[in-house]
Amino acid sequence: MDLIERYLGAVRWNLPAAKADDIVAELADLIAARIEDREEMLGRPLDRTEVSQVLREFGHPFAVAGQYHGQRALIGAEVFPFYWFALKVVLAIVAVIELVQMGGAIVVHGDFAHAVTHGIHGLLQSLLYNAALVTLAFAVIERTGLLDTYLAKWRPEELPDLGKLRLDLPPRKRWEPVFEIGFGIAFLIWWAGGFTIPFVPQDADVRITGAQVWAGLYWPVVLLVWARIALSLIGFLRPSWKPVRAALILACTAGTLWIAKVLHEAGQIVTVVGTDTARAARIQESLDKSLEIAVIVIAAVTAFQCAKELYQLYREKR
Repeated sequence: MDLIERYLGAVRWNLPAAKADDIVAELADLIAARIEDREEMLGRPLDRTEVSQVLREFGHPFAVAGQYHGQRALIGAEVFPFYWFALKVVLAIVAVIELVQMGGAIVVHGDFAHAVTHGIHGLLQSLLYNAALVTLAFAVIERTGLLDTYLAKWRPEELPDLGKLRLDLPPRKRWEPVFEIGFGIAFLIWWAGGFTIPFVPQDADVRITGAQVWAGLYWPVVLLVWARIALSLIGFLRPSWKPVRAALILACTAGTLWIAKVLHEAGQIVTVVGTDTARAARIQESLDKSLEIAVIVIAAVTAFQCAKELYQLYREKR
């Protein structure tokens, strides 16, 4: 049944990989036996609502999967699966942001060893800080009983249809959308001025900044990145929403092509200024030609990627 497959899929998603197959098979047998006993008692097959009630009696998939993990003392057994899932997502996003900043520091300063050492220090500090915040939040949730209300009201019908196609993917593929979301958030923070990552090393004689055309593209770029984040999020949580995903793919492609058109028509994407005007002019001319070609290549790659993503979406199993 659809509800049972969704339930087992949600449990499997949060199980240790080495034990997942055996645990899911055992749980499937227990559910089948419970349903068979209930049908024998009633003298008829169970309807969807009654199957849902049987699954609720087994418990939320996070809580069921949590019973097969080792003993944890930091967070209670019932809350721990929710805590662990949230912690992995938060730390993945934080790691992407910190690595983007580390890469920018390497480009700007050129001192690889210093940038990496400083970046690793910042990465560890941010990971520990955010892990502490998530742990504190879930400790409060456990002690205030906020999770009890959710566990009492959850319904199997609300579980996402993860599907065997995605459950069988290796962990790296499973978490790709999370890293895409993290990179998108990191980009938006940089775009809003949260941190600086110049793309070209700067010196005392020459300074490279964005041209005036970018002033009118600030919000279109923000909307485009948020659309990509939404696409990754829906692909991760609701892969069955194919029409929505297709619409977002087309919208992102149209937005990227429009921005490429505006940049191509502007002619100048960056502005080079400096005390050495002759050198600045040579750099400006070289960058203008290179970036003009880059914009055309990006437009072509975007169109190809759109066709590829739509084809992959069409080929996905339901």
